[in-house]
Amino acid sequence: MADTYDFVISARNIVDKKKFGDENAPCSYLLVPGGEELHPRQSVKNPNLWAKRVIAEARRGVKKPAHGHVLFFVHGYNNSPKTVLERHRRIRDDLAREGFKGVVVSFDWPSGDIGPFYLEDLKDAHDSAHQLVADGILLLARLQEPECNIDVHLLAHSMGAYVVRQAFTWADDADELTGQTWRVSQILLIAPDISARSLQTSDQRSNGLYRACNRLTCYSNRHDDVLGLSNVKRAGVAPRAGRIGLPDGAPGHAVDVDCSAYWERIPSTQRTIGNRKHSWHIGDPIFTRDLIDTMIGVDRDVMTTRALVALNRFRLVPPA
Repeated sequence: MADTYDFVISARNIVDKKKFGDENAPCSYLLVPGGEELHPRQSVKNPNLWAKRVIAEARRGVKKPAHGHVLFFVHGYNNSPKTVLERHRRIRDDLAREGFKGVVVSFDWPSGDIGPFYLEDLKDAHDSAHQLVADGILLLARLQEPECNIDVHLLAHSMGAYVVRQAFTWADDADELTGQTWRVSQILLIAPDISARSLQTSDQRSNGLYRACNRLTCYSNRHDDVLGLSNVKRAGVAPRAGRIGLPDGAPGHAVDVDCSAYWERIPSTQRTIGNRKHSWHIGDPIFTRDLIDTMIGVDRDVMTTRALVALNRFRLVPPA
């Protein structure tokens, strides 16, 4: 895929005009040539021109009236730009291999890549959250034409779920968004590093999140020791949704997918970018199929990748 470009929004600072750092800064809109790493020279000065390229790519190969898909990927903590791009390209390639015609856009917020910088990354995630909506999703929404129907989806991994939740909390209260029409179709949280109880209907922290989407899907794995309460970075932190799943008080358009039993059957030789228990989703063929079916609107109750457990609760399963 050397002749293609990867679409990335970077909310990182630029160091000596040569590389991206680990501090928050105004967004850079990147067109990354195949085979290259992220570099400030790839920045497109006019965000509208960059967004028009994304929309044009989303419309490529779809039937008229144009209906395309844009998937924003929001990474977790302790991710370097190199790791972010590696995960981005794996998601892109896996989706394309399954016939998905949409576009992947990565939102690269300034997380570190060395040491247990959980609390530092948590602050950076909070500071970057509003940029995801204001400088990413809303940018595409403003440029859509009446005859062009583009569905925007969000795939958030680990602390990326916190970024997304905070982004919609900000958007819910932002005066500058009053009267503007925008919405996302699917929000998919993989190994979300947010408390399970925060996803209850009664919890104000997720009000904006649920109002902004047509459906939210949470993928959990009880084997995920990165999200375990015994993890030193989370001493005293409430149980995470990525480990125990959605709470009983979640709204009707929230779907829980327990991946624990499925994870036990994943071959140890299957390549994973990062911790195997926490990051197995990226590169897994069954998860990829489930992701596509969710985005294109296959009914949750007939997906071949899931087994029904209870209302809005499923298990991820291998093909029959």
